[in-house]
Amino acid sequence: MSFPATACHPQAKPRAQATQPPVARQYPAHYQAHGRLFRAVVSLPDAMCEPDRPPQERWVFFDCPTAAQPGARLEALLSLAWNIDTIGWADRGFIYNVAEASQLIAQGDADDDTALFECEWGGGEGTKHVSPHDVDFFCTPRVRARLETALLHAHVGPALKGGAA
Repeated sequence: MSFPATACHPQAKPRAQATQPPVARQYPAHYQAHGRLFRAVVSLPDAMCEPDRPPQERWVFFDCPTAAQPGARLEALLSLAWNIDTIGWADRGFIYNVAEASQLIAQGDADDDTALFECEWGGGEGTKHVSPHDVDFFCTPRVRARLETALLHAHVGPALKGGAA
């Protein structure tokens, strides 16, 4: 008897389910960064704000080779990416809340990358996350993909579970 005939025979025993390896916990994105992954909030000058949304803030994620002067590194990155003079933005308060991603995850409500996007806590609605339209990434494509997935999960995940997004 051929294999298909044997396997499809009404008295054939069902195949045993293959054992699946346990789902490994995915490490936060900052482990994949070249150097250290930082997040900063950048308050845009009035000339850069959308007309219907002043004041406007951007959440910026960026790699920095060391913990020394991440604000100055971000000023240089923004100057190149946005083609604008950003010298002294950190000193003038346009760049603030500069922190390492590992520290933000440690103090956030979540123990994964979604903690990096928390912008409001408490109240009846729970934790709120920053809008995807207000986030910029200056890091490797792999880290960016992980962060974008976490941001999507922060907004869509609660809605899929029946909660508020």
